Amino acid sequence: MDPGLVYDIQPQDYINYLCAMGYTPNEIRVISKKPEVNCANATLDLNYPSFILILNNTNTARYTFQRTLTNVGMSSCSYRVEVNTPPTGMNVVVKPSIIFFEGKYSTAKFEVIVDVDISGSTRIKGGYFGNSVYLSWLEVNGHHVV
Repeated sequence: MDPGLVYDIQPQDYINYLCAMGYTPNEIRVISKKPEVNCANATLDLNYPSFILILNNTNTARYTFQRTLTNVGMSSCSYRVEVNTPPTGMNVVVKPSIIFFEGKYSTAKFEVIVDVDISGSTRIKGGYFGNSVYLSWLEVNGHHVV
């Protein structure tokens, strides 16, 4: 298997996520089997290849997601981003649009800025409005797509 890049994640990242979800330290100790739980860095933003933005009783929102990719390939490389967004209601910007890796196990950070405005959209049955965005990293002069 040769994925090119991976989204690394550590056990503490999941603990931070559970903290942000409102789990108590005791509940997290049961789930994680860790004797001590630290919720100082609680966040709903995991270093994961998926993103979710929930609009709670509003039609507009802006959120910035932070991610880190690790090169598991054998050499230095670069990737350019490709973003496919819906025609209306959402704008997505990725910074930087090209990331560079110096070699195996080197990392690169990027951010995804999402602006949503569904003010003019028609509500669907059940009151939920959903859109999907597809973000891919394409290896420059290579074959990996992440």
